Parts: sequence; C-alpha cells; structure tokens
Amino acid sequence: MRGRRWTARAALGLGLGLGVGLAPGLAAQSAVDLEATVLPESVRVGEEFTVRLIVGQERAGEVRFPALIDGPESMEQTGPVQIRSVEEGRRWEAEYTIRAWRTDTLVIPPVEVELAAAGGVVRRLQPPAVSVVSVLPAAEDPLELRDARPLLSLRALPWWLLLLAAALAGLAWWTWGRGRGAAAAADVHLGPGDLALRDLARLREGWIGQRVSGDRFYDGYEETLRRYAHVTRGWAASKGLLGLDGSDAGLVAALRHSILARFARTRTEWEGPLGDLDVGEAFVRADMAEGDGVGEADPDGNGGGP
Repeated sequence: MRGRRWTARAALGLGLGLGVGLAPGLAAQSAVDLEATVLPESVRVGEEFTVRLIVGQERAGEVRFPALIDGPESMEQTGPVQIRSVEEGRRWEAEYTIRAWRTDTLVIPPVEVELAAAGGVVRRLQPPAVSVVSVLPAAEDPLELRDARPLLSLRALPWWLLLLAAALAGLAWWTWGRGRGAAAAADVHLGPGDLALRDLARLREGWIGQRVSGDRFYDGYEETLRRYAHVTRGWAASKGLLGLDGSDAGLVAALRHSILARFARTRTEWEGPLGDLDVGEAFVRADMAEGDGVGEADPDGNGGGP
C-alpha cells in the first residue's frame, strides 16, 4: 500500500513539474497575436510600399523590432523603422518603407521580433510577397502614334482668346507708357533749396496729419537745415554753430531755436512747430533769393526747374 501511494505521489509531482515547465512557453505561444501586411500589394519599380508588423499580447511588455529588414539586393529600405505602442503596451506596430528596383515577385524573408514580456522569446512574422511591375508599358499594350507636325505649326485659336490677348497687350503698353512719363517727370533736377523746401513741406503735412511725433519732427527739421548748409556752405555739424559766419544769422537762429525747443524746453517768439517751419522756410527762400537764382521755389514749397 505504501508503495502504491509513493508511486501516485511521484507521478503527481512529475505531472505538476512538467506542467510548470511547459506553462510559460504554452502561455507565451497562446498569448501572442502576430500579423504582417504589405500596402500596396502591387507596385511599380522604384515606388515605395509599406511593410507593417503587428504584435498583440495579453501582458504589457516591450517588443523589440529589427532596425532593418533583410532582403534581396533589389530591395532597399528608404527610411528608419517607425514603431508605436498602443493599448498600454499590449499592442505594438512597426512600419518599414521599402522600394524594389527589379520587376519580379519580391519575397521578403521572415522578420524576427523579441517579446520582453515572454522572457525574450523570439517570434517570426512572414510578410506577404509583393508584385513589382515595370514602369514601361507592356508589349501587348497598343501605342498611339500621331502624324508628324511642322515645328512652327499652331493649332487654331478661338477668336475671343485672340481679342483678349490683344486687349492685354494694349493695356500693358499703356501702363508702360504712363510709367515712363512719370519717371521722366520725376527726373527733373532740383537744387538744394528746392529739396530743402520740399522736405520742410513734407514735415508740415506730417505734423498737421498727426503722423509725425515731436522728436521725429525736430530730427527732420534740423537734418534738413544742416544738409542744406553742408551743400551750400560746406559746413559740417561737427564744427558747431560757431563755424557759420555773420551772414548766416537766419540759419543760426533757426537751428538755435530748434535746439532750445527740444532740449531746454524753452519757446521763443515763434510758438509751435509750425512756427519753426515758417522760420526755416523763410531762411531757405531768402538764401535762394540772394543766390544766383537757381532752384527757385513756389509758395507751396515745391521746387521749380533751373
């Protein structure tokens, strides 16, 4: 009786041991869902297609895919593998971008993946074959042959298209002519006095239209007078006002008044920026009248011709 009980216990222990030893492998095999697809299934030579590998497992864990897919010499992988995990690591997808350079039925070898959740077990996925066709038409496809035409022959154009082209050409010619006329008018030579009066008139318009701040107004005012003095007298701003002689009392007064208005915040008998402009314009006109008569200006500040 004791011998039978020991034999039963030994048999039970052996069965449990075998069950424990085989359970992980059987569980790993039954818990893994493998899928390999190719899109599209038929491509031309040089066209890209995608090999997609999908691994589903019951337990979350990393799945390691190879960086490159091995294959024949006519197959080329054009980019790195794109791997993503969904469903909290229980489903893994990998995509490979491939090109084939030879017309044939491309057979891709099995791809091995490693399952970390199953203790590093390796599984193989077999992608389906890809049909690679030529980019040239097949020999049995009929080719359309056209009659030869002269090199300079033109097809008949509708009358409305010809009229539209003529109208557009006339409009372009008229616009070009007006542009040349405006450019010719703009090429009229202006003397230093005319340029100074023109710049002062622009400052007046900007101040009245509230487009110029006080600082920018006096920057332009002083720059205009200093530039005029530099052209007509060779005076440089680095010399200071002492570099001007007694005959330039009007210019000295205008510049001093601008400096006082900006930095000392002191007003003189000419109240406001418009009064300062009147002083500057009066000096330029008086200086032009004392000169040789070149570059006279009209009362509006627009320069005239020589």
